[in-house]
Amino acid sequence: MKEMKKIIALGAALLVLVIALLTIVIVKHEEKKRKDKEIESQQLVLCERESLRSLTVEESNGAKTVIYMDDNSSAMKIIRDDKEFSKIMLDTAMVNNWIDSVLRFSVENSFDSSDDLSAYGLSSPQYRISAEKKDGTNTVFSVGNLVSNQSGVYLQLAGENKVYVASYIMYKTLSSPFENLLNHMVLYLERSEVDQISLERKSTQDHWTVKTLPDEDNGLFIEPRYKVLYPMQRDPKDTMYNLLSSILQFEVSQYIPIAEEDMASYGLADPEYKITIRPVNGEEITIALSQEIGGYYYGSCSSNPYTFRIDPESLPGLNLSSFELIDSYVIHGYLDEIASVQATIKDTKFVLECHMNQANEFLSDESTIQLDQRNAKVFASSGDCYGLLLFGSIFNMPVSRVDYDIKPELKNVEASFHVIKTSGEIVDLQLVPNGSDEYYCFINNSYSGFIVDRSVLYKDNGHELSGFGVWDAFCLTTEAIDKKDSNDMYDRP
Repeated sequence: MKEMKKIIALGAALLVLVIALLTIVIVKHEEKKRKDKEIESQQLVLCERESLRSLTVEESNGAKTVIYMDDNSSAMKIIRDDKEFSKIMLDTAMVNNWIDSVLRFSVENSFDSSDDLSAYGLSSPQYRISAEKKDGTNTVFSVGNLVSNQSGVYLQLAGENKVYVASYIMYKTLSSPFENLLNHMVLYLERSEVDQISLERKSTQDHWTVKTLPDEDNGLFIEPRYKVLYPMQRDPKDTMYNLLSSILQFEVSQYIPIAEEDMASYGLADPEYKITIRPVNGEEITIALSQEIGGYYYGSCSSNPYTFRIDPESLPGLNLSSFELIDSYVIHGYLDEIASVQATIKDTKFVLECHMNQANEFLSDESTIQLDQRNAKVFASSGDCYGLLLFGSIFNMPVSRVDYDIKPELKNVEASFHVIKTSGEIVDLQLVPNGSDEYYCFINNSYSGFIVDRSVLYKDNGHELSGFGVWDAFCLTTEAIDKKDSNDMYDRP
């Protein structure tokens, strides 16, 4: 019986302990709920973004920003100091986060104040914010000084005596550079939207113009196509393709607001580069860029009111000449396109004839290249073919410059090339001296505007069988034919 009483007493004590523990847990839970509610109550919501029509921020320095919202409660456009930034110019996520940080923020403390508000920087506030709601009402508040330990900032709603200490995040948001809200993609154009693109470079007086063509579907992938219109009608090189792609999707490194009086210091009073984009529909877009300064180009774009800087790597090939960006040869042809070339250089004449097999295989015995009816398919131990060296010297003459304004006469011809293509087309090229170092290029008896260097005829590149002038390539090919061994091999001594 005594043992039973002990058990009952022990059970009662245990029950009391359990009840005490439950009481403690419940009390702590209620305390946590109370504190959570207090924390929640410290969140001040001035306006939900869904209810916002516009948000105006006026700064003590006179700057003014007005954000207009669309029906989806997203920033539609921003007016900054009378400059308009359309939605496409904005970093939408950054703008929406910025709005949320201004309209909803933590309050560290609040107190009623009948004192002079200048002590809190609220008599002449740093920022004055007006949130216009869709229902036509306005919420207006001012932001003053940072508190002494910079843990928060003083804030007051219009019509109230209460002063709030808002979290430092509020101040950090308002004081962040406006440029942070902008999309760094200044242009985002599809090729189909653009008719022409041109570039002018001030220091070199070089410029080029390119026309967009319909994409080409080769069955595996879509290839973009362009045709260079100026300085000559040719195809672009890969470097120009990359540059054109970068221009159409023009992305800046950083926005740098530049005052009008400082434009010269940044090379923008008289820009080095001018890029003009002519859309199929709409107004021309111009981009002005400085020369490289401190590792950057500084620039402006007519479709964006802010100046910026850009890393040169973002515009590959911008500093190259037009002749480095396009296939800048005088005449061009491939082995399967050329039947023969009758050449005259001063008093020497020769004929180069080509024939390719159906598979277009140069090394096939059925494919031939002959110089004055002699086999020019002679090889150096390096694998280079002398006949191909001569062929390339004729059909890869680089244009050194153009001049369409002058009217040279077709006389005193130093070299001529009568080209007969497998298609039956005939092309005549004549080189007329321009002083002692250059030649005017006449194509089919008309001045082409192209000017070439003397080296297109007279240049011996030694044992490196490339880059020879036509005359020196002819002399070397003749030498190789005369001195080849039984395996059609020859190496220069």
